Amino acid sequence: MANIVLLGRCNLKCPYCFAEDFTSSQGADFDMSALPRVLDFIAPDGEIGLIGGEPLIYKSIDTVLDILRDDMRFRRVTLFTNGVFIDKHIDSLLFPKLSILINLNSSEDIGKATFDKIDSNIEMLCQRGMAQNVTLGINIYKENQSFDEFVSIANKYGFKRVRFSVSIPQDKSCGAIPYFEKMKPTLMSFYRKMKENGIAPCPDCNIIPECVYTDEELAFIDTLPCFSQREEALLLGKSSVCSPIIDIYPDLCAARCFGCYDDIRISIADFKTISDLRNYFFMWIDSVRVHNPVKDACRDCYKFNTFACYGACICYKK
Repeated sequence: MANIVLLGRCNLKCPYCFAEDFTSSQGADFDMSALPRVLDFIAPDGEIGLIGGEPLIYKSIDTVLDILRDDMRFRRVTLFTNGVFIDKHIDSLLFPKLSILINLNSSEDIGKATFDKIDSNIEMLCQRGMAQNVTLGINIYKENQSFDEFVSIANKYGFKRVRFSVSIPQDKSCGAIPYFEKMKPTLMSFYRKMKENGIAPCPDCNIIPECVYTDEELAFIDTLPCFSQREEALLLGKSSVCSPIIDIYPDLCAARCFGCYDDIRISIADFKTISDLRNYFFMWIDSVRVHNPVKDACRDCYKFNTFACYGACICYKK
């Protein structure tokens, strides 16, 4: 799936946001006149994501959603949002192939009024028949983080599957494995909450390799609810690889993914197909960085040497 970055602005300022440099430096929003060209380029994938910044503050978001609703080349459209402005665009959000991923922060981070607004917006979506199209997401970003509010909302609306990610710190100098080890007690607390409430945790990106866990921890993780064998493999760190997602920015230059937005940026006009562009990023980023071990033990690791494990998000491997 490829994403269109509609704008760089956001209405929230989350303390963990690894895109802070991006959202504070971006100027122009996506030009609607370029939309047909970009959709033609992405269409062979059959899927598309809308990201920001916060896409629901993009001035033409309703028009974009209406176009994608009727474009039969896309079987799935995903909106990545903080959920604050869902009520303002509710009529444009009600179509079956739209998936809405709501990143839900705690009231401590965004304020109680904003948290309550998101709560009511989720209720609105459910009342309008979109419950099956909504997924809650959470970023695990600090030690001893509380998950009570997140679990409360998941239970309130009957969500039995959520997405999560251990946030990539703005300062990556400590290295991926030491950071994972520091965050592991909080992550295990999250896992216990999920098991207690019968909720399946689905990893997003920045997959934690299995070598970070003890055998006892892996045995516990293996008891968590899962919706598929693939998600179970990701949870257990049996596979920690990813492929280029492709983010297309307002200047019609593309990056491998948001984690690599400040690396190689190249115009989509230089490529005939999105597959060619994805192969380009794989050659010049993935195939180069995959050889960089995140710790010395990687050099003798079978999974690392057979490209079954990246060791962490590839953005750590510059």
